[in-house]
Amino acid sequence: MLRAELIRTCSHEKVAEAAIRSIGGAFCERVTLLARACGASCGAFAAQRVRRFSEEACEKDWEALAQAVRGADAPILVGLRWIVERSLDEERVCCGWPRRAHDRQARL
Repeated sequence: MLRAELIRTCSHEKVAEAAIRSIGGAFCERVTLLARACGASCGAFAAQRVRRFSEEACEKDWEALAQAVRGADAPILVGLRWIVERSLDEERVCCGWPRRAHDRQARL
């Protein structure tokens, strides 16, 4: 299944780094700069976000990811980019995958 393959492969730093560099452009530059600011490689930075997504995503998140990669020529790259961009857009800092307020309340 694509979902399992995306998480299994892109959870590894070297694979995630190669994928980020393959995507290239402004996305690669942004991830690399933010990773450096956090003291990490772009691969480690992206792999961490993939692992956190796999641990914390709700079913709606998985459905949105499936929609994002549907019909893509390179679904693993599209999925990685979707996960990383989403974490950057929601988080704005280097401290990991953001949890929604209701998720935090449910876990307390």
